[in-house]
Amino acid sequence: MNDLVDFVGYVIAHTERGECKCSKCCDKGDAPDPEGHTVDMVFFKVAFKDDPTLDEFKRLTAEARDGEFAKVDPFDGHEHNYMELGAWIGDQGLAIRYMALGVYLGAFTLLSPAMLGLDSKDHETLQMAEMGFLAIRSLIDREFIVWE
Repeated sequence: MNDLVDFVGYVIAHTERGECKCSKCCDKGDAPDPEGHTVDMVFFKVAFKDDPTLDEFKRLTAEARDGEFAKVDPFDGHEHNYMELGAWIGDQGLAIRYMALGVYLGAFTLLSPAMLGLDSKDHETLQMAEMGFLAIRSLIDREFIVWE
């Protein structure tokens, strides 16, 4: 359980729900932030802070594989949506922040209605996301991850 606490703490420490607040991002609202500062997760945007690292992200993810209500291996090459990851972490909002952090660090590709060119403000886009079309797939070969 401590592994999950450390893992969730890392996600909380390095993500922020909402737009980026760095000094370079003065374009709040509909204008896009500079490349890489936020990830639009349909339900909300996620910004990043305090220099998270891919190595630490991978290590903590591996250590927290046995989650709150489910066991999940996000690096198995399969798609994992926010509902499944929410059961793993114990909270869907934190799962979405986790997904965004992984996308930001280059661990995951994001699968969302945006892939289809749909606007994140569309009612249909929100409906698709609510039905689970907000997922990640690993970009990392899981053989390079040390599982305990």
